Amino acid sequence: MPTDITADLASIANQIIAQATTIGGETWSKIQKSAPLYIRGFSQNLLDIAAGVLANEITKADAKLYLLNARLLLVQGIANTAQIMLVQVQKFIDSVLNIVKGAINTSLKVAIL
Repeated sequence: MPTDITADLASIANQIIAQATTIGGETWSKIQKSAPLYIRGFSQNLLDIAAGVLANEITKADAKLYLLNARLLLVQGIANTAQIMLVQVQKFIDSVLNIVKGAINTSLKVAIL
């Protein structure tokens, strides 16, 4: 029982592209907003640490510990961004699989997937 799903290929491709645009676009917008905050926060931490050392409010030894903490916060922000990207990639893959599954099941008239 061969079927011609050639006509559906354009539709499938368009649906996949729409999902990629929606999922990827929304995620990229969120990352664009949050990433500069991590960098500004790190920069502000460095300025505050330096000011504290200059004002003799923080010892140089403590400043080194605060610097390690500031780096850790920056790395956590980057790791959070990476996790968001992974979740969105999985969401996109799931969406693609559902689109293909629906197209195949509709074309074959039998739900095999």
